[in-house]
Amino acid sequence: RPSPQVVDYYKEACRALENSETASLLGKIQKDWKKLVQMKIYYFAAVAHLHMGKQAEEQQKFGERVIYFQSALDKLNEAIKLAKGQPETVQEALRFTMDVIGGKYNSAKKDNDFIYHEAVPALDTLQSVKGAPLVKALPVNPTDPAVTGPDIFAKLVPMAAHEASSLYSEEKAKLLRDVMAKIEAKNEVLDQFMDSMQLDPETVDNLDMYSHIPPILMEKCAALSVRPDTVKNLVQSMQVLSGVFTDVEASLKEIRDLLEEDEAQERKLQELLGKVPPPQGSSPPPSPGLAEVSKECSKYMEVHEKASFTNTELHKAMNLHIGNLRLLSGPLEQVRAALPSPTLTEDDKQVLQNLKRILGKVQEMRDQRTSLEQQLREMIQKDDITTSLVTTDRSEMKKLFEEQLKKYDQIKVYLEQNLAAQENVLKALTDANVKYAAVRKALAEVEHKWNTTVQTLVASYEAYEDLMKKSQEGKDFYTDLEGKAAKLLEKARAACQAAEANRQQILEKEMKKQPPPRPTAPKPALQKKPLELDAGGLDAGDLPPLGSLLLSELPEELRSL
Repeated sequence: RPSPQVVDYYKEACRALENSETASLLGKIQKDWKKLVQMKIYYFAAVAHLHMGKQAEEQQKFGERVIYFQSALDKLNEAIKLAKGQPETVQEALRFTMDVIGGKYNSAKKDNDFIYHEAVPALDTLQSVKGAPLVKALPVNPTDPAVTGPDIFAKLVPMAAHEASSLYSEEKAKLLRDVMAKIEAKNEVLDQFMDSMQLDPETVDNLDMYSHIPPILMEKCAALSVRPDTVKNLVQSMQVLSGVFTDVEASLKEIRDLLEEDEAQERKLQELLGKVPPPQGSSPPPSPGLAEVSKECSKYMEVHEKASFTNTELHKAMNLHIGNLRLLSGPLEQVRAALPSPTLTEDDKQVLQNLKRILGKVQEMRDQRTSLEQQLREMIQKDDITTSLVTTDRSEMKKLFEEQLKKYDQIKVYLEQNLAAQENVLKALTDANVKYAAVRKALAEVEHKWNTTVQTLVASYEAYEDLMKKSQEGKDFYTDLEGKAAKLLEKARAACQAAEANRQQILEKEMKKQPPPRPTAPKPALQKKPLELDAGGLDAGDLPPLGSLLLSELPEELRSL
């Protein structure tokens, strides 16, 4: 029943839009409104026939059900045609309704064709649906502010009253300017004084910070509490690193000693063979195997020296942080006890209390001044005597202004008292600050130590992961270097043994080349018989001299002897 009634209302609206007077009043939007209203007529008519079809289905009138659903589908198609250009929300509603009505129609037609076989009557032969209003329209009173809103002509007053109101507004502005000039002057003096004193009420007494562990330090302690082996792991890691470092250093030293020993043996050999020894500070050329060993040893020594510096720095950093890590891993009472805290006498505490009280007075004076200023501005903003000015004669305007401005006297008195109190408050603050100077210095020193200690402990915690990482990197580096040094040591030993064997062979060979010592037998008597030549027929001129014969038999190395 509501849908047909809505259709009737929209039809009345459509007829009103077709009126020539309405069309001329609306102008270009008349066509758009008319099209929208027609679309809604078709849409709600489709909804009405949808419900009629559902009612026919409940009454088992399957033929009527088909015609109602078919009519609803036709009207919805007309509504969709008229809805072109409408917002997406309208299009979405139409698509949803099409899904519902289309599904109902297809289902009803299929059931009737295959099951019920009822005749489908014409739509005009069925009883028309009439709408029924569900609410009663209320009459509209054009003079009711709840209906029409506030009176737009309420502020229409005579021009003379407007002029008088402007004059009164100027008087209020003058009063506000005078008061604000005094307030701003006092505020400027107060701000300059407080800046010079450098006193912050929130930090002048920071004793509470020493009674507990700061949150950032608590966080680090909590993180270490779930890892109780932190310090132990760090110490073990550094011990392993030191052991590998020592092994590498021992291997390289042994290689260097082997090379030096081989060099000394080579020098002795050269001296025995009678060769000119190399200049002082230089060494004889080693064998190719030892030369390669010496080159690799020098390279490893250079790398080891550079890494040794890094290793030393790492140990220093560990020694610096390990104590702090032990402290953070321990009970919280020890951590709190390790943080500096001030020691104040009763007189010092009294000085602090007095200073805090006066600073509170300064803040109270500021807040009261700001509040009074805000109240004065609000009073001036709301002060409107236009109604009184309409009924007041021009000659009485000045007197009326004076009477109206008296309402500000009380708040002006409060402001003047507030401004006058500033001098006494600042004098008391100056005296209190003089007594506070010594306490302030002591507190500043303790606060600096406290902050430094906290930062150091936090830095030690943050350095732990870095120390572990660098320690592991150092272990990996020295483990690799240890393997290389061990291989080089074996190579050096083999090369030195080969060089020693070579030197022994050279010595034995040289010893064999040397002639045996000649015997010292008595000289035989000279024979007068001439020397007989063998069957070769050589004469004396064919024999080499004796000296040249002896020299030719010596090895090349011994001829210089």
